[in-house]
Amino acid sequence: MFKTRLISAVLMLLILFISVFIFDPWAFTILASAISITALYELGPLMKLKFNQKIILWVVSFLAFIYFYYFKIENINIIFFTSLIFWVLFAPFHLRNKFLVPDSLKIFISIVLIVPLWVSVIWLFSQNKLFLLFIFVSIFIADIGAYIFGKKFGKHKLMYDVSPGKTIEGVLGAFSLNVVFSFLLSFYVSVDLLFLIVASILITGLSIFGDLYESLLKRMSGIKDSGSIIPGHGGILDRIDGFCPTIPIFALIFNYLYILGIVL
Repeated sequence: MFKTRLISAVLMLLILFISVFIFDPWAFTILASAISITALYELGPLMKLKFNQKIILWVVSFLAFIYFYYFKIENINIIFFTSLIFWVLFAPFHLRNKFLVPDSLKIFISIVLIVPLWVSVIWLFSQNKLFLLFIFVSIFIADIGAYIFGKKFGKHKLMYDVSPGKTIEGVLGAFSLNVVFSFLLSFYVSVDLLFLIVASILITGLSIFGDLYESLLKRMSGIKDSGSIIPGHGGILDRIDGFCPTIPIFALIFNYLYILGIVL
């Protein structure tokens, strides 16, 4: 299982490096859109959406992406703030109380999970490829670190009723590995070490939280994996769940740092 998971992660990282350094913006947009559209498709059974709800989800998601990215990019912070509010206020409340999602919220949750990620990853690619790559690699490191340390040392469950496999030791391993990565990275980039460490800690925490939240949705719908397209990981949504809160929130941070004159 670990070997398959590791090979899949390495291949995905290889595709990521190629897409960041070789693809032009249009090619990357197509790749990111294909991943986002697949995740939207996987959300159908995960959220137990009816046919008409799926149609609404797809139409609204496409229109929101086109509107904010191509016509109203000056208002792009609106979609980042929507994601921030969801992940800071609603998602923790939902994770704590574990209530069934009412039909009236299913489409909204599905849209907020994917559309801000879809918009922000393409926007960040156009603004600062290396910053986006740093986020991607940090999330992968957090995932591998949590898996290795959890398997080797895991004894205390993080949230057994949501994700039985996740342990506190695994979480600590994810944070530790990313701090080490930030320290090593500081020798090769002209970015303050403290910023790298704080960013890596925040990325790790957000990615773990995104993973937990998707685990909650899967458990409540009785689905083990969102799909089977990626060996060792499950579906696309299983692989990008940690990206859903992380990239939109860091896109917002990046935009405000730029507004304040702090260039990364």
